[in-house]
Amino acid sequence: MRVVHTEHSEKLGLQTVTEVPANPETRPALIGCTVATAAELPAVKVLSSSFLAHHPEARFLALVVDAAPENSGPGLVTPADLGVGEEELAVLATGCTAEQLCDVLRPKLLEQLLGQGLPVLYLDPWVQVLGSLTEPVLDATRRGPLVLLPRSLRPLPDDGLRPTPSELLRTGVFDPGFLAVAPGAEPFLRTLGEQLRRTPDATKAVLDMAPALVSLHVLRDATVGLSAWNAGQRALHRLEDGTLTVLGEPLRTVHFAGFDPQRPWLLSARFADRPRVLLSEHPLLAELCTAYRAELVRCGHTPQPVPYGFGRLADGTPIPDELRADYRAAARDQSSWGAFGAAPAQGEQPHVPPPAFGPDRGAGFLAWACEPAPKLPGSTRWAAALWRSDEALRAQFPDPFGADSAAFRDWCATVAVAGGRLPVPAVPGPCAEAPALLDQLGVSVLGEGEVADLLRAAARASGLPTADGVGYPVVLRVDSAEPVPADRFLVDFVVDGGGPAREATEVWVPSDATRAAAERPGGPVVRVLPLPVPEAEIALPEDHEGVIFGAFADHAADREGNVLGAVSAFLAAFPDRADVRLRITVTGAAEHPEAAERLRLATAADPRVELAEDFRPVDCVISLHRGGACDRVALRLAGVVAAGIPVLTSDHGAVAELFDKSSVVFVPCRQGVEPDVQAAVKLLRALVDDLGTAVAIGAKGREHLRATRSVAKVGELLRERVEHAYRGWRARRAAAKPTPPADPMKALHSAKHALLREPDVGVASRIPMAPQLRKVVLRVLDHYDNHMRDVLGTLVDGVERTVADLVTRQDELSTGIGLGELEVLRNEVEHHAERQGQLADQVLGLDDGVVRVRADMAGQGKRLREIEDALVAEAAKRAKQGDALAQRIDKLAVALERTLDRIDSLESKVVDVLRERDSRLDAGLRAANQAQLTADALRRVVVREHERHSDSAPDVRSSLVLTDVGLLRLPSDDAFMLPLLSSNGVWEPELSELVDSLVDPEGIFVDIGAYVGYHAVRMLSRLGTSGAVVAVEPSPAARELLRHNVGVNLPERIAERLVLVDAAAWESAGELVAQPALTGGVSVAPVPDDAPEGVLRVRSTRLDKELEDMPALQGMKLSVVRVDAPGRGHRALAGLVRLLRRDRPHVLLEFSASATEGFGDDPVTVLKEFRVWGYDLVPVATREPASPEQIVAAMEGMRSTTLWLRPRPIQAKTPGPQVSVPLRHPADQAI
Repeated sequence: MRVVHTEHSEKLGLQTVTEVPANPETRPALIGCTVATAAELPAVKVLSSSFLAHHPEARFLALVVDAAPENSGPGLVTPADLGVGEEELAVLATGCTAEQLCDVLRPKLLEQLLGQGLPVLYLDPWVQVLGSLTEPVLDATRRGPLVLLPRSLRPLPDDGLRPTPSELLRTGVFDPGFLAVAPGAEPFLRTLGEQLRRTPDATKAVLDMAPALVSLHVLRDATVGLSAWNAGQRALHRLEDGTLTVLGEPLRTVHFAGFDPQRPWLLSARFADRPRVLLSEHPLLAELCTAYRAELVRCGHTPQPVPYGFGRLADGTPIPDELRADYRAAARDQSSWGAFGAAPAQGEQPHVPPPAFGPDRGAGFLAWACEPAPKLPGSTRWAAALWRSDEALRAQFPDPFGADSAAFRDWCATVAVAGGRLPVPAVPGPCAEAPALLDQLGVSVLGEGEVADLLRAAARASGLPTADGVGYPVVLRVDSAEPVPADRFLVDFVVDGGGPAREATEVWVPSDATRAAAERPGGPVVRVLPLPVPEAEIALPEDHEGVIFGAFADHAADREGNVLGAVSAFLAAFPDRADVRLRITVTGAAEHPEAAERLRLATAADPRVELAEDFRPVDCVISLHRGGACDRVALRLAGVVAAGIPVLTSDHGAVAELFDKSSVVFVPCRQGVEPDVQAAVKLLRALVDDLGTAVAIGAKGREHLRATRSVAKVGELLRERVEHAYRGWRARRAAAKPTPPADPMKALHSAKHALLREPDVGVASRIPMAPQLRKVVLRVLDHYDNHMRDVLGTLVDGVERTVADLVTRQDELSTGIGLGELEVLRNEVEHHAERQGQLADQVLGLDDGVVRVRADMAGQGKRLREIEDALVAEAAKRAKQGDALAQRIDKLAVALERTLDRIDSLESKVVDVLRERDSRLDAGLRAANQAQLTADALRRVVVREHERHSDSAPDVRSSLVLTDVGLLRLPSDDAFMLPLLSSNGVWEPELSELVDSLVDPEGIFVDIGAYVGYHAVRMLSRLGTSGAVVAVEPSPAARELLRHNVGVNLPERIAERLVLVDAAAWESAGELVAQPALTGGVSVAPVPDDAPEGVLRVRSTRLDKELEDMPALQGMKLSVVRVDAPGRGHRALAGLVRLLRRDRPHVLLEFSASATEGFGDDPVTVLKEFRVWGYDLVPVATREPASPEQIVAAMEGMRSTTLWLRPRPIQAKTPGPQVSVPLRHPADQAI
């Protein structure tokens, strides 16, 4: 295969993406490669340039997975160059993310490059090569054809920092960004490619399994693969020549996976929270990141992200990762040739869903994504995938296609469409409403499968109206979870004692045995409805010799079916008869491999036992089943007996209810449900010896089923059950209706009977003769009493008639008058109900249309806004371009006229000038080199002569260097100042120039942290006898060298102007702990409470008191104060604050924010305190005032910086009130 092309790609501008060796005819020793997307091209450029810079003898290739075939060029290949067809690439790109597609195509690239017979090294695009890899890679490939690199050579500590040990285990121990292969690794690469096509995320699993697949070598080299996983374990060091080393060896590669150029303060943005490696604590690593970011920018990286070529549909809608996973699953399930994305075998046709990047521009894929998701009615695949991939959506809509369907659908039609996350056709449709209730006798049968089909046949045979929906009041549900409205009479048909739904009103079972198992206290009523057995033709076995027994092995109910019991009985009955065979019909082997393997091993040794997938007629069927699956066994045996085949079966459960002793041969059972194998052996032998009797039993069994379990008979029983359920449903519905109102005439009828009551004269009384008197009075008033009774009776009768007329009229008004009007009203009600149904359907369609229109309007609005913004931007751009172009044309015209006149004269002059310049440069370079050599020789001569003739060398072990201030002695172990002065002879030239411009010739120069006195000697030579220099140095060795350097380089009268303070400048007098500093001298700190006895201690003093007590400094003012004590300078200045306020000298402070913070002080607060003292904060590097926050922020990643504390001009004070108590200024206090 040709992977390097000769033409350049002008479309992508990839001429410099990678490079090839200068001499292509030379056979390279190593081939480097990478796999990336177009968005990673800047990283690929950095990788290729760094790789070829250290491997000029090698070649480098880059596979860009989303590049078009016509964009291939030198060092750049596309999937088409690997033999990946457009259709295959479209399927892979649809089902894989960008990272997964790179992983899938990587083994194919490595395998084809291995065809050239050379070792191939794969590096991740985010790797930078800092040294040669040829020797370790070639040496490793000699030990094995596969070379792997571990991410970490030591276990990660479990301290809560990231990456954590668990993350390392999840991601994989081996780094997939470094793979070296040699000839012999082809089988492993093919295995890796096939596994990744099935599972694109399986790189970690295959690499972990690699030691079992191929001979490999693990490259345990700390100089290779420095990354966020191991940077905390591999300390970097820089040699004098600038080379970075790890464990004393030069660093070879750095893996910047996860590095974000927009967040360069993080080594890996994947571990932004609690990172294990902080760049502020690893300055050399921070320099690597800064340099790498600069290289990325130089190679074309911009803040604007480059879109992934296969990330969106043609309309710009991004494809969710969950939808890609659904597409992979569908392609894998529907493909007839195996792995996802693999090419079909010859003659086979693919059945995968259409890809999103095919010739139809994603139309077929969009149609597939808009279909309902499996088992989610009312959904679309796209909406379901979007919901699964968004945690916020899952929290907002817990049931998006159920209780929250309306709200989720509204969100999809508005927010999702307007945000470009969901195409308009993928908006879920409205949920279909339940069909209207038909208040008539009928049955709805729900469910799929054999049992549901048998019940439908029985329902049709019963003469009842049937339906597959839930329109009728009685709903018979079989093995289905389809929801049923609450106002229906729900009957769950349960086979083998399965649990019914909680909302079921009744439970029907096919046998009494199952009813006994299904009945629960407080549960629904359980009734028996046997399953019908359809008529079947008599099945005769094919011509054969001997006897063929049959058995069934349903591995879904392996223990209950007890097929091994049938095998045992057969083998025990016929151990050596060759004319008897056993044919077992097997189902469920793929779903239950353990049970299938057990059966295969039990029958493998006997060739008379045959395993088949389809049932064929036999002479007799054996079923030694146990309890637990009797209904399914009975249904299967009923189909066998209906064909006239004799059956030998266990005598218990539903089978015993279905057959009698004359229709099948029963095997007695022990303990109720365990068949007796010995009895079965005897019965098998008897059947073989008398096959005619077995045929007669089969015929009787067929007639028995026709008489007892025909579809018509079961249909009659089903009709009774449905009628009973319908009556119960109507009674329950009637009971739920309100009670009729009471008769309004009842109270009047009761009052009317009161007129017929006679007075009771026999009631006891205290008056003597009371009963006789009552009788006399009643006799006297009898005529009047009768008259009043007649009047009241007539009145009550009139009232009764009036009330009866009113009640009749009210009933007529409420119920209508006559049957004719009642029929008219019924017809009108039915008409209105039908009209209402039609309007409901129209409203449903209208609602769906409104949602679609809203979604379309949202999409159109989004597109209009995008078009408007694009038009405005393009118009402005064109206007600017037009104006600029016009101006440029005018300028070019004038310049062209002038240029044409001068070109002729300039051409001749340029040659002369260049020749003369080259000769001068050559002469100057020779003179400069000679002068440099002479100066170095003279410096060495001067140093040697001085050491030879000097007899005043101090006792401190020191080295002599020649500087611009004279001959200075420095400690021999100085690793910071001594090398610089030895090579350059100058120390801090910018700071020295600033001091020269600020110092007062008659003032005092204070050098805090004077060390060996470079600045002290320099300022004494410039001030002469007019000024003074105060050197503060707590280190005894440094003070001795300082005195020696001053005495050697200055006259005695000038050396007397030096005042040496043998203490540490501090905010208070006392003692401090001293320890050697990295930059020379000592670093001081307060004495801790637990300080050991042998620790070095120095005296501390306040400089304002110390200087005021020195007679030699009386009458002189501070001019410049230099403080070289990073992290402690503010404490030293706090002891000089009174003189700072009095003399207002310039202060040059070496400031370190990290050291100050490590010392326990806040750097921002320290800098604010300097401003309170009346100083502006001016970084020496910029010479511009800055705020404390700006200075601390600018120092991120820096060790220290020099600050110029410039005194602010003193303004005239306005007169104010006088106070009698002196105030203490905050500047007088310690920081």
